[in-house]
Amino acid sequence: MKKTRLLVLVCSVIVAVVCRQAVAGFPELIEERRAVGFVKAVQAGDAQALLAYMHENWIPAQEGSDRQRRWPRITRMLTKRHAGLEIVGVEAEEPHRLTVVTRDPGGTTLRFIFDFEAADPFRIAGMSVEAGEQGRLRGGPELPPFELPEGAGEKAIVTAIGRWFEALSQRDLFSGTALVAWRGRPIFTGAWGLASREWNVPNRIDTRFNLGSINKSFTKIAIMQLALQGKLTLDDTIIDHLPGYPNGEVARKVTIRHLLGHTSGLGDIFNDVFFRSSKALYRDPRDFFPLFANEPLRFEPGERFEYSNAGYMVLGAIIEEVSGEPYDRYVVRHIFEQAGMKDSGFFAKDEPAPNIAVGYTSRGPGGEEGELRNNLFHLPIRGNSAGSAQSTVEDLLAFDTALREHTLLPFAYTEWYFGGEEPQPGSATETTAERASFGTAIAGGAPGVSAVLESDGDLAVITLSNYDPPITEAIARQLYRPLKRALSEVND
Repeated sequence: MKKTRLLVLVCSVIVAVVCRQAVAGFPELIEERRAVGFVKAVQAGDAQALLAYMHENWIPAQEGSDRQRRWPRITRMLTKRHAGLEIVGVEAEEPHRLTVVTRDPGGTTLRFIFDFEAADPFRIAGMSVEAGEQGRLRGGPELPPFELPEGAGEKAIVTAIGRWFEALSQRDLFSGTALVAWRGRPIFTGAWGLASREWNVPNRIDTRFNLGSINKSFTKIAIMQLALQGKLTLDDTIIDHLPGYPNGEVARKVTIRHLLGHTSGLGDIFNDVFFRSSKALYRDPRDFFPLFANEPLRFEPGERFEYSNAGYMVLGAIIEEVSGEPYDRYVVRHIFEQAGMKDSGFFAKDEPAPNIAVGYTSRGPGGEEGELRNNLFHLPIRGNSAGSAQSTVEDLLAFDTALREHTLLPFAYTEWYFGGEEPQPGSATETTAERASFGTAIAGGAPGVSAVLESDGDLAVITLSNYDPPITEAIARQLYRPLKRALSEVND
């Protein structure tokens, strides 16, 4: 059972230090003080102050390590994106983990999830940020705890992973595939459930699953590749590349930078018109323009963050215009083939294609829960620049490896992809043999679609499912940190 406690802001930093000394047996208070202090530093928008706070409250990074070098980049990114947050509350779900719930100026809920040392002084060991309300992103079924024997070796770890997934499958909580890798080497793969309930076809490790919004990473990389070639810049407007865009006023305001960062003010493609229409009408990025292009902007470009599938449809059309190739062909040639993603593609539902899992959802047209049925009428008929290509867990590991080994982008652009600063002139062609160790967690979710790739260069946890989200996100949250600790001890 989850325990929730609302934050009461009654202590200053000085008083909190006194509280720490007085309540050595109550680490929750120390952890809450550290977590809230971190978010308040983000809230203030001062990257240098946040960096100083990290040095004081985080488990120390080894001098000169890649992790230490990333800290300035992380603080710049967080304060730039999330200054002005409102703190809503604190949730404690399990020992040495808590979540600070915030709301940004645009009304989006952001959840800062902290892990702490299990012993005094209970410093911060890790942090991630999730967007969305709890019921939508962090809801779903309660999963059984994932437990590892003390001092488990790799064989025992692999056995524990397999037993845990088998328990999920037996309760029909999970249908899909999973892969765990350490430094690019798969140590565990498995498949459970049915790819087709109609034909009783089991999932296999090479079954292709809908990726949902993981596709947006491919779109972002395509834009970076074209920028690297000098074919576009982030400050180009829509009108610079799509002179026939239906809304000229919007096209002159919105830049590629706005579209990439979800700050364009464009809306969504999943509206009443889409759900009432034949999905066969929507195959290519431009096919979606009538759903949103003539609508007024939801806010002035750059004013705030608001997730936008429509913005990524426009990016897809720009990629087509600039490259001279259809979006799907560009991604297959310049990303999938380059990364060795041999089983990935854009397979339309009305075209024969083997080994593709059917999605199953219990969500009705209005979002209400109902009987499980396939998701044929919920999603576009073919993958596009906002989502829904098909891939496998092995191919997503190949994608992660290709990024980290700079196969898809040179070093400066790889760093940018992972949240770093935009490359300066002259830095674009710099290369390095060093494997990138930036942390990333990308996910896709829709009715009958749940996909996650979480990796930090050492550990990769990849899960794909043809059930509703947030099952794969919940699995990654359960597995990632205990596996990281255990595999680090085994391999270091």
